[in-house]
Amino acid sequence: LPSRNPLPLSASQEGQVRDLYYARVRGLCAEEIRIFAECARGRTVTATWACRTERGKMNKCMVANATQENHDAAREEWFRQRMEKKKQK
Repeated sequence: LPSRNPLPLSASQEGQVRDLYYARVRGLCAEEIRIFAECARGRTVTATWACRTERGKMNKCMVANATQENHDAAREEWFRQRMEKKKQK
């Protein structure tokens, strides 16, 4: 799917958009991540088996929210932040 913001960005700018995108997805799955982290706390290799269900729910949430729409929203947020910074100068 094409992005709603077709303006090309530099590699570092795309990295900033990607950081916003990942933060957005993590925010949407914060509860699943917290539950998995609680299960994995204090474990090492055994977390793989002991927390399989929690990890599956966390991954399912992240995959479900890793959409082009959320990427476009992150890109729009990046542009909005950039415009705000320009206005402040």
